[in-house]
Parts: sequence; structure tokens; C-alpha cells
Amino acid sequence: MLAGGLEPIPAAAELASLEQEPADERRARILAAALAARAGVDAGFAAALDAWHQQARQVVSATGAGNVSAHISGGSQGTVVTARDVAGGLHLGPPASPPPSPEQSGEFGS
Repeated sequence: MLAGGLEPIPAAAELASLEQEPADERRARILAAALAARAGVDAGFAAALDAWHQQARQVVSATGAGNVSAHISGGSQGTVVTARDVAGGLHLGPPASPPPSPEQSGEFGS
């Protein structure tokens, strides 16, 4: 319970909804409204939210907003990849051949 007998305004449901559809701007606005409402009645939460917002702004400033775009023209380019923040690597080329079966390799179990 907050000062003045107020209950904190939860935003967990709004966050869960946005996590289901991260690109849904309507869900993001609903979460933002829930966070702002809670910050309006909870000074500690407001301070923590402001600190998080400042950190997020620094990250976006250092790395960019996350958009990737490319303009390709002039005929055949072959393989073209446009990506940002790839985790796990990329493989370009034909699929790797599966290892031969024991029958194909001449190795049979006893």
C-alpha cells in the first residue's frame, strides 16, 4: 500500500500483453499509460522508471533506434543480407550435408 492508503496500479497484465505482440503500438501505449499512472501515485516507482528511461535513451543514442534499411538496385547482386543484432551467427551457402549413415560409410555395429 502506498502513502495515503492508495494501492499501486499494476502493469503486469499490460506488459504480458505487449510481450505477446511486441510490435503492437496500441499495446505499447496501454502499457505506457499504466506505467505513467503508477508513477503518478508512487514516487519511488516514478524515480525508478525515470532512471530506466534515461538508461534506455543512452542505449538508443549509442546503438541507434534499431531500424535497418537497405536500397539495392542495378541488377543481380547475388546473396544480400540486411540484419542488425544477430545472435547465433549466419550461414550463407548450400545446406550442410548430413553425415553418412553407417551403411554408407561401411561402418556397421556388431
